Amino acid sequence: MQYLNLEDINERCRRDPAEFVASCEQSYTNVIENVAERICAGCEERMILLLNGPSSSGKTTTAHRIRDAAQRKGIRTHSISMDDYYLSRNTYSVPKDEDGADDLESPLCMDLPLLSEHLAALCEGKTIEVPKYDFMTHRRTEEREEVRLGKGEIAVIEGIHALNDVITGKIKEHAIGVYMAVGTEVVLSNDWRLAPHELRFVRRAIRDRNFRDAPISDTIRMWRSVRRGERLYIRPYIPSASYILNTYLPYEDCILMNQLRQEAEPYHQDMIDAGLEPLVRALDRFEPLENLELIPPQSIMHEFIG
Repeated sequence: MQYLNLEDINERCRRDPAEFVASCEQSYTNVIENVAERICAGCEERMILLLNGPSSSGKTTTAHRIRDAAQRKGIRTHSISMDDYYLSRNTYSVPKDEDGADDLESPLCMDLPLLSEHLAALCEGKTIEVPKYDFMTHRRTEEREEVRLGKGEIAVIEGIHALNDVITGKIKEHAIGVYMAVGTEVVLSNDWRLAPHELRFVRRAIRDRNFRDAPISDTIRMWRSVRRGERLYIRPYIPSASYILNTYLPYEDCILMNQLRQEAEPYHQDMIDAGLEPLVRALDRFEPLENLELIPPQSIMHEFIG
C-alpha cells in the first residue's frame, strides 16, 4: 500500500502542476513498460494476458498501453474486453444479492463459458468472433470482431472476472495474470484518510456520468453492491496474479474531486449511508488542477474524464 499526504499533493499541484502531472505519468509509464517487457519475454508459452481488478481500476487503458508497449517491442497483440461478454439484459434473470437487489457484479451476468471457449480456441490457433456489448442499451449488438493469434502473438483480456477459475481453468499453462487497482491511501490527518475504494468511487462516478449515462445517484445506489461483488468475485483470485499494479495517479483527485464536488452536494447523506463519509468530508480539500491540456493523450485519466 502506498500512502500519500494531502498537503504534499496540494503543494505539488500549486507549485508546478505541469511537473506534477508529468512526473506521475512517467512513473506509471515505467511500470507498464516493465510489465510489458516481462510478458513479452515469455509470450511463446504464455500468450494470454489476463488483466483483473475492481471497478474503475483503469483496466481498459492499461490493457491498451501494455498492448502498445508490447507492439513497440515487436510483439503483435490483440485486445479483448470482458465487458463485451455480458449477456443481453433481456435474455436472463439478473442474479439477486442477500437483500433481493440486482447483483450486476455477479459472473452469472456474463457469458464466461463462451469466453473460456474462445480463449482455449485462441491457444489452439483458431479464429474466434468476439461479440460487442452496448452499455447504453444493455444488449449485445450484431457487431463481431474476428481474432486469431499467430505465433508469438498475445491476447490481452481485461475485466473484473479475468482471473476467475471458469476463465483460467482450460488455459492456466498459457496465461499470465495481472491484478490492478488503486493501491493508495490519501492521508488527510492522523485519524482521517481516504481508502482505495473511496478513491475508486470518485473515478467511477465521473466515468459513469460521462460515458454510461448514469447520474451520481445511480453510482451511489449501486456502490454497496459493487463492493460486495469485489469481496466475493475478485479478491479470492488475487493470489493467482503474477503482477500487481497500483494505477493511482497522485494528481488525479485535484481534477476528479473538484469535478464531483458540486454534483455530489445534494447527495451527501446518501454517500454517508453508502459508507463514504470520509469522501464527503474531502470533496473540497484538494487543490484544483484546471489545465486538462497537461494530461497526455495516453493517460489513464481519459478513461474517466474523456
